[in-house]
Amino acid sequence: MDSNRGPLRPVTQFAESDYCYGTGPLSIRVDRVDWTRPVIYDGENWYEVEGVEVAADGREIGRRQALVRGRRLSSQPGSRRT
Repeated sequence: MDSNRGPLRPVTQFAESDYCYGTGPLSIRVDRVDWTRPVIYDGENWYEVEGVEVAADGREIGRRQALVRGRRLSSQPGSRRT
């Protein structure tokens, strides 16, 4: 653990059908959800999520933004309203 950053947030996995745009499941350590600007897509609210994408073996791939289905975010850790 980096003493300047605090503990790492848990990794959340989203199915391909629950985020835009990519192929296969998305594993991401969510840092921020932009609750202020929902996007209506497929008749639902979707939100921009920012965080660190994580590979299947646990390696950090890098910063990532994605549009995620709102109902998948309601109880996710790290989804503080910003």
